[in-house]
Amino acid sequence: MTVGALILLAVTLAIGFFIWGFSLSWMGISFNDLSNSLNRAVLQVKTSAQLSFEAINYTTSGRIAIVRNVADVPVTLTRVEIVTPEGYLRAFYPSAGFANLSKLMPRQNVTLTDVEIPLCGVCVGGERLKLRVWYVASDLFDEANPVFSADEMKYVETIFIYPGGSPPSACQIPEGQKWMFIDVIDPITFTDSGRTPDSPNNRLFVRAPFASHSEDVLLNVVVVNASGAVGGVSGMVPSIGNSIVELTGPIGGFVVPLNITVDASGFEVVQRFWRLGGIPYRAHASGVQLWWSFDTATNQRLLNVVMVELGVNDLVGGSFVITLRLKDCVGNTIYIASNTVNLPRGIFSDSVFFDVSPPVRMDDVYEIIVEVDQA
Repeated sequence: MTVGALILLAVTLAIGFFIWGFSLSWMGISFNDLSNSLNRAVLQVKTSAQLSFEAINYTTSGRIAIVRNVADVPVTLTRVEIVTPEGYLRAFYPSAGFANLSKLMPRQNVTLTDVEIPLCGVCVGGERLKLRVWYVASDLFDEANPVFSADEMKYVETIFIYPGGSPPSACQIPEGQKWMFIDVIDPITFTDSGRTPDSPNNRLFVRAPFASHSEDVLLNVVVVNASGAVGGVSGMVPSIGNSIVELTGPIGGFVVPLNITVDASGFEVVQRFWRLGGIPYRAHASGVQLWWSFDTATNQRLLNVVMVELGVNDLVGGSFVITLRLKDCVGNTIYIASNTVNLPRGIFSDSVFFDVSPPVRMDDVYEIIVEVDQA
């Protein structure tokens, strides 16, 4: 073998050993990364929804919550929040974001107290809220830099009622007086103009979902238009019913805004005044529906959402501000909010939703006022 061949063989072997060693090193790193990823995935699966509430007591004099680790691995509690049912943050602890609040071994529980459970300066007595507790598998928690573990964190939550109760109502219905709710007012209007059609389409739809007594009632609805002209519709409706009832009467040719007053023979109508505002030939509130529910925690009938049906002149479109104001029996404003909608040409109707949070008692809602203005 020549000297040149020996040199070539030596160089080839050296390169081969170098590549072999590099490959082994790379494979070791890759297997190590894969192993770490698998371990993290296993820990995440083992802690998925594995923290449970055993008790909660949130009062004006103290706050406690007992949570138990039902996972097979240790977990670390990192954050406590108060949120609305829709997920909006109201209060939290710690102020820094995340921290080691407590480490729980499998099957172990811990009592969170005033230290970890925050007060809520913007919450209202009687409001339905959620207590949310964040946690992470302890082996995945970076205590020096807790935010680095945020991607692996999970949370559990439970519902509670913020203490303090709602203030006494100024609108108590007299004892023995029959009363009824109205939760839908919807006159037929032309979407482009806000004008009510003439007969036979001069109709208004109404629903009476709840009352103190169940019987058929003569409902009289007075409608006043922007010029002061007075008309109305009337008819028999069930005082408790899920069906929307059609009433007819001399209201044809009325143009928004419309002031609508509801009266019932022998019954006190709680939601008695409705204003459907609007800009003639641009946009107007064509109907309103109140979405309410019975809250078993407070034994109250609570208004949660208001839906406003919007009629729009589809030839012009535009941006409009929809303002909803609710008033009680003495004219106090108990809720007000505005939504802005942008409607391009070609759109002749829309639904605008108002989240009434905190909810208000249906017993206190006497006036429903909707205004529509150019944005």
